[in-house]
Amino acid sequence: MNDKVQSAATEDELDMPIRTYVQTHVFVTFANPYLTCDKCEQPARSWHDPDQCGCGESGFQNQPCERRAGVTSTCPSWGPVDGCQCLQHLGRVLHGPAPAGGEG
Repeated sequence: MNDKVQSAATEDELDMPIRTYVQTHVFVTFANPYLTCDKCEQPARSWHDPDQCGCGESGFQNQPCERRAGVTSTCPSWGPVDGCQCLQHLGRVLHGPAPAGGEG
């Protein structure tokens, strides 16, 4: 019974070289949840570099809006250790809360 096991691949197919292609996307997530895109003023969660993965035009893109623009923090006192310090430094908070999925 085991003597006549049939293979799904033909001899010609076995001689073909195997090629694989892997594409790794490079994303850098921002720590500051108050960053917004300078063009559309939408929250900017991360930055994507198509040059590194070869998936599009060169130059960085803000994510998720995919615009090529700078980013600006709407919180003037945000820091990586303590987060928003507007109340402590300015006496009041001059901006809205961090977008969903932000500071927590």
